[in-house]
Amino acid sequence: MIESLLTKEELLTAVKGTQIGSAPCLFNDVQTDSRNVSSEKPCMFVPLMGEFQNGHKYIPDVLKKGASVVLMNEAEYQEKVSYYEELAATNSDVCFVRVENTLHALQDAAEAYVTKKCRNMILVSITGSSGKTTTKEMMVSVARAHFGDAGVAYTYGNLNSETGLPLSVFKIRGDEKIGIFEMGMNRVNEIGEISKVLKSRFGIITNIGTAHIGILGSQQNIATEKRKSLAYIPADGAAIVGAADPFADYCTEGVRGKIVKFGKDVPSDKSGVKFIEDKGLFGTAFELDGLTVNLPLSGSYNYLNALSVIACAKEIGIPSADIKRGLEAVAAISGRMEVCQSVLCNGKKVVLIKDCYNANLDSMMKVIDFCGELKNVGKKIFVLGDMKELGAESEKSHETVGTRISETDASQVYLVGPEMKAAEKVLQTGSNICVKWFSESNDKNFKEIAESINLTANDNDVILLKGSHSMQLEKLVPLLCGSDEEAR
Repeated sequence: MIESLLTKEELLTAVKGTQIGSAPCLFNDVQTDSRNVSSEKPCMFVPLMGEFQNGHKYIPDVLKKGASVVLMNEAEYQEKVSYYEELAATNSDVCFVRVENTLHALQDAAEAYVTKKCRNMILVSITGSSGKTTTKEMMVSVARAHFGDAGVAYTYGNLNSETGLPLSVFKIRGDEKIGIFEMGMNRVNEIGEISKVLKSRFGIITNIGTAHIGILGSQQNIATEKRKSLAYIPADGAAIVGAADPFADYCTEGVRGKIVKFGKDVPSDKSGVKFIEDKGLFGTAFELDGLTVNLPLSGSYNYLNALSVIACAKEIGIPSADIKRGLEAVAAISGRMEVCQSVLCNGKKVVLIKDCYNANLDSMMKVIDFCGELKNVGKKIFVLGDMKELGAESEKSHETVGTRISETDASQVYLVGPEMKAAEKVLQTGSNICVKWFSESNDKNFKEIAESINLTANDNDVILLKGSHSMQLEKLVPLLCGSDEEAR
């Protein structure tokens, strides 16, 4: 017999809803996208209201697909009472529930589900301006090394938002030992809402940078939002923050649990970690409680992310041997700082660094610094796309990128997007680097960039692709390598 994720009473209580009709409530899947509703399992469909979209128009579609529970906004219902009453009458086996706001109802239902299913689980939240997804993947890998694959629940893909986190927690089945969930934000109090859903026992803030500064206005405001992820940490939990982060103390004000700081300057007698070697493209070597760990992810910032995971794992009680196994097993996430050996169309073997999933000033500067510090490589070729969501800070931030590039030994720089014009101006006046700017990210320009690189690139050159996801720089890979397969 299939058990419903929430009983009718639990659902109606959680969402403060009113049922239309008297159908039973049975669902073991939750979706906000009508395309993902399937007759294979009973599903609760939650139609969301957006600036340009009204999810309620898809209710007839999901009913045909076999949705068993449907939420709807009260205002939408009142506007079309007879229509929805008829829908309910002709689909008498479907539980229709009226709520004040479907987004908040989704979050409230998820909160009730976490309370019901996760009493015996260790819950971990991870947020920050950059590095949170990679940190989540590291933490998941470490947890799997200790608890086993079946013992770990975690954020699916990039489901870390006001809707994504609730959908992720509904994947929990209750017999896992630990749940690790990423928290992102695109507006004020989004972190506050999803923190209330999860109520984590342990929380990591990777850093307070400038991502979303165009929305929130300042790093102080960003810190104010990010620290909401620590609001529910209990006395037997811990908040893990960067020792060198200027907002660390602000973020941990009022935290009831233990405050743990991670970082390169934290003494080894506290952290258990001794740095050994930055291996450039091949990661970082360090010692953890006497064990040598070879972190395969490149960049000093990934080492810093690993330090946050180590601090959290130790507080949870995961042994150092399992932390080592987990960190050494972690792989680069597609589109996020992937380093691979590739063969270009011209036959030359190069190092291709793909970091095309997201970009803000912090992550852009880190990857430029990483490439700038590489030794024993050939030419350094940068293809950089616009950083989005920077608002009034955009021009200044892109100028800063131009200045940082000028301080490296890059040979060729291709800048893509209207915002990157600011970086180009800096490079044209203050450096001898060969730079070319393209106003748009389109197939024509990508073809020109790829042909230019293939004319000049040689063995052992390093090619960096970095930009916001909407710039679609990943389209350059098949043009550079002559294949639509992953770079080899």
